[in-house]
Amino acid sequence: MRLAMVASAATLLMAPICLAAEPARIVVRPTDEIGPVNRLIFGNNFLAYQGRTDEYGNRGAGVWDPEHRRPQPEYAQLAREAGISAARWPGGCATHNYNWKNTVGPLEERPDQQFGLPEFMALCEAIDAVPILTVAVYWGTAEDGADLVEYLNAPNDGSNPNAGQDWAAVRAGDGHPEPYGVTWFEYGNESYHGEHEPTEGREHKRVYSGEQYARLFRQYRAAMRAVDPTIKLGAVLLHGRDEWNRAVLETAGDVMDFGILHTYLPGFHGDTEPENYRSLMEACVAFPPQAARRYDEMNRLVEEITGREDLPWAITEYNGHFVGQEQSPPFRQSLCNALRNAEHLRVMLQPRHGIAMANFWEYANEYWGMVRGYVHKAEQPVKQANYYVYQLYHQHFGDTLVEADVECGSWDFSGGGWVRPRSGEPSEFKILDENLLPEDYQWELAHNPVAEQTVEGQTLIVDFQGPDTNYFHGSLTLPAEPSTGYRLVGELRAMGLQTGQGAGFQVGDARGWEETQSASVGGSVTGDTDWTPVTIEYMTLPDAEGITLMARRLGHDGGDDPVSGTAQFRLVSLQRFQPWNAGAVPDVSVNAAKRADGSVTLMIVNTNLDEPVSASIAIEALAASAAEAWSLVGPQPWSHNSAGETPVELVQNPVERDAGRWSITLPKHSLTAVEIRP
Repeated sequence: MRLAMVASAATLLMAPICLAAEPARIVVRPTDEIGPVNRLIFGNNFLAYQGRTDEYGNRGAGVWDPEHRRPQPEYAQLAREAGISAARWPGGCATHNYNWKNTVGPLEERPDQQFGLPEFMALCEAIDAVPILTVAVYWGTAEDGADLVEYLNAPNDGSNPNAGQDWAAVRAGDGHPEPYGVTWFEYGNESYHGEHEPTEGREHKRVYSGEQYARLFRQYRAAMRAVDPTIKLGAVLLHGRDEWNRAVLETAGDVMDFGILHTYLPGFHGDTEPENYRSLMEACVAFPPQAARRYDEMNRLVEEITGREDLPWAITEYNGHFVGQEQSPPFRQSLCNALRNAEHLRVMLQPRHGIAMANFWEYANEYWGMVRGYVHKAEQPVKQANYYVYQLYHQHFGDTLVEADVECGSWDFSGGGWVRPRSGEPSEFKILDENLLPEDYQWELAHNPVAEQTVEGQTLIVDFQGPDTNYFHGSLTLPAEPSTGYRLVGELRAMGLQTGQGAGFQVGDARGWEETQSASVGGSVTGDTDWTPVTIEYMTLPDAEGITLMARRLGHDGGDDPVSGTAQFRLVSLQRFQPWNAGAVPDVSVNAAKRADGSVTLMIVNTNLDEPVSASIAIEALAASAAEAWSLVGPQPWSHNSAGETPVELVQNPVERDAGRWSITLPKHSLTAVEIRP
């Protein structure tokens, strides 16, 4: 299993190497078509939690007006202006145990679910968005999935295709006699980590293995398609979690209608000092090649296991994963995180990745909303920085992707925020030497009060006794070189291991997490398994002298995730590697498209955080007569619109004609939409 490196404080403190901004030259080739612009990439998430009487159950976090039984007009209008094309419901981990049947029928029978399924469908119709519905994995049966399809898609003619209750008649009673014709369904949300709390009187949280999940997926798909054979059901995968991915693909890869991935990159948890803000903002515009590489690797894995080259993807959640900032700026709402999302759209729109749909996390209010402010509380909805990205794409981007060449300056990124360093020329991953693991290695054991540890030969055996525990007590420390990649391969075997968070490995700085906050973690094996390989890659810090290899189980001593059963750990190899390097970050990135009327449109990101960039734009085989541009700007890369002010805004940007080219100044850390018309 391969996971991105955790950002360390020491990495963030490294000074960036930034070259002075050079003029950029952009050449667009409208006759070199890449493919159509897939508008379903511009989707979003809408929330409808259950068991809550607040704004989520009844108001959809602000998008629904229960008093007038209609979409909140202000939020519907903003959604249309942003071109939200696909709407995912009910959203996130709330769907693990989500009983959709409690969201339909007479309103008086669901007083805490006024924003239910029929209301969500009314919202989709109002904003002209394609719905994608998440089906609960840890509640219900395949028959409940079939009933959902019947409610949405069956004719109201008494046919009742799944027998039992006539769900089409329930839909008609909810005010929509005609079928909705919903196509897109996903089986679960991040189902690999199980439900968040034990439900229905159970002592343990339920967490399915990849094989269990995939068997259930096949049952649900068969039952749902028996009602309507046109529906598509997607299965949950996760880049880097090979034991889950392989089990799902081996068991259900032949019938999956699409794969589901979530892309949260870069990321940082908690507060940090102002001198670290810059590195996190650089990570927002340095990450695109890493995301593209993830999608390429997942496509190769699917082909390797199933032989399929045609599996579409739905990226049903994505954003920068900045959480827990109480004193620091809310980086998730920052201008540079908006640039991150603009760059991610550019990556996802590339046809070679096979991405059929994508949904930003998320639209209204809550923690992540791109629009914030409750109308029923007399608050004015405020556009956050992320919103403007979608407004610009909707209003100013064309319909057919075309090639564009860019010559510009570049800068080096030292790494951080889960994003790998970038510098100089690109280079590929390469193993540098043979196994560095001593043949006679021995586990070092520290006392854990709730786990029994024994060693047989070189196999560490841990018997978990029931209470939640953060296990890191079996380890091996070895010397290491600074600023060097190390690749650990270990093997795990589980026997009756019952827990939400399974067993894995960790590689980290020998000085410990408390001092360095530098480590990589991989693996989450549960249940009963044979020996399962886990691969972890880790980059040492510039001042590192050693690394520690750990048997690991992420948990909280005294927490609410009981763990019982046995996990066995053994180490296989440790090798130095030359990390993949995408090369220095270009000052300017361009996404180009054309319209049927011959217009050429550009989305240009200036990744230089310090300087504006002067750019010239040439359009091959187009006698252009007019050009306009709009730029998303703010005083600082971490500026945001969350504190009662709106420093992040759109401004008109002049474009000048210059000897057959167009010239424009791209503001520092900005997104600029350009329209050039014949």
